[in-house]
Order: sequence, then C-alpha cells, then structure tokens
Amino acid sequence: MGNYNFKKDLKIARKTERDVAKVLEEKWELELLEINDDNKYDLIFSDTDNEKIKFEIKEDFMCEHTGNVCLEFQSRGKLSGINVSEADYYIYVIHIKNDIIYWNIKTKTLKKMIEDEKYFRIVNGGDKGSNTMSYLFKYNVFIEDAKKLN
Repeated sequence: MGNYNFKKDLKIARKTERDVAKVLEEKWELELLEINDDNKYDLIFSDTDNEKIKFEIKEDFMCEHTGNVCLEFQSRGKLSGINVSEADYYIYVIHIKNDIIYWNIKTKTLKKMIEDEKYFRIVNGGDKGSNTMSYLFKYNVFIEDAKKLN
C-alpha cells in the first residue's frame, strides 16, 4: 500500500516497474531499453520495428476503497505528472480485492479525457507538504478508454 512517503513508495514503485516491464516484454514482445529516473517517463522499450515506446507506470492501492483512479498534474507548486510526461502510454496497476489489474491507456487519451472533463473532481493529496494536485476519475469512466494489459 502507498505510504505517502516518497522514499518508501519509491521502493514499491521500482518493483512494480520491473513487474510491468516483464509483462510488456512477454505480452507485447518489447525489449526493455531503459528504466528512467525523472518525471518524463518510467520505462522505454523498443518494439519489433526498433521504434521506441515510453511508458509511465502508476500504482493505485486505494481504488478498491474509493472507486477512483488518480492522475497527478501538479506538485510542490510545479507542473508534474500528466503535464510533464513524455510517455506514449500510462500503465495503471490497480489493486482490487485479491486481484491486480494492469490497465493500459494512451497518454493522448488521458489528456483528451481531461480536456473533456471526464474527471469528477480535483483533489489535493500526496506526501505531507507536497501540495500534490490530481484529477480523480471514477473507475468505470477510466476503464472505458483503457485496455487490460494482463
């Protein structure tokens, strides 16, 4: 579960990124090129045509309890998340009951969902003092435009 502590959550995120990378290598026949450490993307792969594909990986432990999917756009007074991402795709790892579902969605689709105001609320959360702002999407609205990865 998320700790609202960047250092603790980073350890969980790194494991999740490796797990997602394995699924992408197996299901999409991609080759992992890089695990990235900035806010532009998390993973970059090469496909069979040697085209590079960038992924942002997000993990949501609260969806089961809230029915929402969270998408960050600002933190510590600066643009972040979807506003700075260079990822082609977002992969959301959603924990529901005893299941883990990987949802894949194009970044441009997420941006269109924001433009169309498919989110139902903007919230302030994240680590203490981070003043992280995020869009909240109802889970059923979010998955209308996403595809299962696993």
